[in-house]
This record gives sequence, C-alpha cells and structure tokens, in this order.
Amino acid sequence: FPQVLDDEGNYIGFDIVVGNPPYISTKGVTSEFKKALEKEYGFADDTYNHFFFRGYQILRDKGILSFITPKTFWTTQTKRNLRDLLLSQRLEYIFDTANPFESAMVDTCITSFSKVKPKNNVLLFLDGSKDLEKPLRYEVAQNVFIDTQNSVIFKPTEYNMKIHNLYGKKVKELYEQWWDKISTSKNITKYSKELEAYRQSLQPGDIALLGCLTEGGVGLQTGNNGKYIAVRKSTKWAKNILESRPKKLLEAVKRYKTAVKVANEEEAKDYLAALSEEQIATLFDELKEKFGRDIFGQGYIYRLIEDDEMADVETLTQDEKDNGIEPTKKFYVPYDKGDKDGNRWYLETPFAIAWSKENVGYLKTDPKARYQGYQFYFREGFCWNNVTFGGIKCRLKQKTVHSTESMSFFSESEIIPEFYMVMLMNTKLISDYIDVFVNNTVHCTTGDAKLIPVMVPNKQTLKVFEKLFNSAVEIKKVTLLSDEFEKQLLEIQEKLDTMVTELYGI
Repeated sequence: FPQVLDDEGNYIGFDIVVGNPPYISTKGVTSEFKKALEKEYGFADDTYNHFFFRGYQILRDKGILSFITPKTFWTTQTKRNLRDLLLSQRLEYIFDTANPFESAMVDTCITSFSKVKPKNNVLLFLDGSKDLEKPLRYEVAQNVFIDTQNSVIFKPTEYNMKIHNLYGKKVKELYEQWWDKISTSKNITKYSKELEAYRQSLQPGDIALLGCLTEGGVGLQTGNNGKYIAVRKSTKWAKNILESRPKKLLEAVKRYKTAVKVANEEEAKDYLAALSEEQIATLFDELKEKFGRDIFGQGYIYRLIEDDEMADVETLTQDEKDNGIEPTKKFYVPYDKGDKDGNRWYLETPFAIAWSKENVGYLKTDPKARYQGYQFYFREGFCWNNVTFGGIKCRLKQKTVHSTESMSFFSESEIIPEFYMVMLMNTKLISDYIDVFVNNTVHCTTGDAKLIPVMVPNKQTLKVFEKLFNSAVEIKKVTLLSDEFEKQLLEIQEKLDTMVTELYGI
C-alpha cells in the first residue's frame, strides 16, 4: 500500500478504503501462505478477513471503510475476531445483498464502518435479499449485536428482535458460563460432575443449552466405505446400487487394463448378473486395491446384503461391540451414514457396516480411517442432517454405529428425554434460531446444535409432546407413505410449530 503522510512525513492513513476483497478459503492455499498470514496477522483465515484488518490498519482516524464480502462472518466461529473488530468501531451500515448474481456461489453483504469508538451508536441495516433496489430498512443499536452469544450479527427484523429480547441475554450468559466446558467431548468428560449437578438443578421453565444436556458428536470415518459399508437389499437405496454398478464397472474397464472384458453397459450388467453378491463385492474390492481407492468415485458403496445377514444388536456382548464379531457369526450391524433425503422423526437406516474382528482391528489402526466417537456406538440417541435446506431434519437414532456424516447426540438428562429434543429441532423456530443466531450457512453441525436454547418442560407438556411425537413416528414406520399420511405429517408439523412457538412465548 502507498504511504499517506502529513506535511512532516508522519503516516496518517487513508480517508476512505473501499474494496471487494478476494474470497479465497484457507482450504485452497499452501501451508507457506498460511504461515505468512499467521506471521503478519497472528491468524490464518479466509482472505477477506485479513483484508478487513489491513484496511483498518491503513485507515486514518475517523476514516471510513466499505467492503463487499461474503456474509459468513456474521455467525461463523472462525470469524469472531472480525466481528470483534467491526463492533469495536462505529458501524455505519450493513447491507445484506444476498446473492445478486446467478453465477455467484456465496451470499454477500456490504459493511461500512468509521474508525471511531462506537459509544451509543445506532446503525442502518439494509435487507436487499428480496429486492436489491428497494431494500428493507432497519435501525438497530450496535450494542444489540454485542449482547448476543458469540457477538453474532443478524437481520434485526421484528421476529428476530423478539427472540433476541427474550433469550439473547440469557443465552449469552449460558454461552459464557458453559461453552468452554461443552465445546469438546474431552471437556464434557472433564467437567462431567459440574454438568450433572447443573442438570439436576434445572426446573420447568428454565432455559439450558442443548450442549449442557447431551453428549456426542463426531463418529466413525472408515476411509474406505466400499470395503466396509453395505446397503440392505430390502431398502429403496439398493435400487440405485443395482443400476449404478454396471456403469461403474464399464467406466473402470475402459480406463484401466482389467481382467474383466465388457464392451458396453448391457454386457457389464450381464457379467454382474452371473455373479453372487459376495463375488461382486470381491471383484470391486480387488479393482479398488489394484487401481486406487477412488476408481469408482470417492466413497462409492457397492455391497448389497440380505436382512438375514444382519446381527442382532441386542444380543451382542460388550466385547463384540468394542472389538468386533467373529466371522463365523453374523457380523453386519446397522450404520448411520447420514441421511441426504432428510427424514424427520424416524428412519431405519438402510446402511450396515461389516463389524468383524478383522475389520474393527483395521478401523482402529488404519491411518486413513478415524475411529472416533466409539463410546457412543450402539447407543440410542438422536441425529440430524447437517445440511439444513428446508429446516433441520432430526430423528431418533437407533442402536447403530454412526459416521461423521450423521450428526448424533445422546441425552444426559433424566428430565428431558430425547424425543423432546428431536421435536424442538424439527421446528421452524429452532431452524430459524440456528440460521439467524448461530450459523447462517445452511448447515447445523454438532457444535452449532450445542447452542440451541432448550426450554425445560413440565410433566404435562412432555405428555402432550410425546403423544404427538409417537403419532409422527408411527406414520414414518409405514413403508410407503400415501398422500394421506403425508398430509397427516404436515398437520403434525404445523401443530408442533405452534406448540413450540407458544412454549417459548414468541
């Protein structure tokens, strides 16, 4: 940057800094570049974060900076330092420009601040997400953002402000008191007695963070799904595998010098039809071993098994759960691999994992795998889809092994059952809360979910919720949902949304 100097040669900075910084993620840069960022700024993050700090450095006192950037900094934990910088200055306006261009991959905003201490500043918030030329206008005290947990920035609509006024201060207090103790499983274990005493002290009407009431988080990563994971033939997901296997085989034959010789998809289909499922799995395993793990595409699952190949989880010994099952016995067990369809309430997972002693031994020691979260394997809980298009989709988790794709929690509270937590997460209120006050990137990770404010229910409320929950689960257990069943589920959802809105006084 050029130096702006006064008559005596002293650096005074720019009056105005305007820019559209590059949106480069740290995932796409070299380790040397990251080290350079850390050396210069004390941290390494998406480049637009650093541009804000550099812009602030070269700005003169009372000067104005205006940048258009992604709006991920509003809530993301890694951008807390940027929010602290912005909120320490006088924010002039924030303009939510959303995604004005079809080719753009991120939602954007324009942020403008003056290099002045904010005092009792009131800033202009412009919402152009619906109409960029005629944005909605809000005036909001800057302190409102400072008074949220993690100092998040949010659209100050009447609805959002009502939530903030009712729960902002309380959730911030809980966040500051508990976050360091619940942010990781290691910390939860370390502070387990303190957390248990806190849970025992809760009374109906209290607000608690979901992370104080649960345990769980990251699950297994096999490093080689094709080798370990299967789909049950009785499920609709099996059809996709039957249709894709001939295409995958043909692509591999065309690309590599394989012992298999097929000229087109029909020949590939006939070739596979002559093999047993065990022979097909062995063939695909051998091709992967010889030509590379991603020969069929990363994470492609090609094994199909019959339901009678599944082990009875209820009869497994603790040693079998911990170290695997003898190969002379049935060794496939249910596996939660996430749920791209996003099923609320209930889903019997279509996936299974080969939980043999040999495989478990590999998973525990293979550097490509991550054997984590094992203390929660074969334990009932609840899980949800990380991607939140259309709202959070939460369901009961059965006694399965769960993967990193299955966001899974397990209740540690005697007075707040898991079905109640499932119901809260399935509501519009909680989805809105996550999107506005926790993570505005259409994702809800386990870390995000820990910040959900849970209203402690009384016994009567629980009875009402449980009846409604059981109705939804019974419908979801029906193999083929008719239009009538879908209508009933929609009515249950609408009733639940109303009940929770009233419960929280919104």
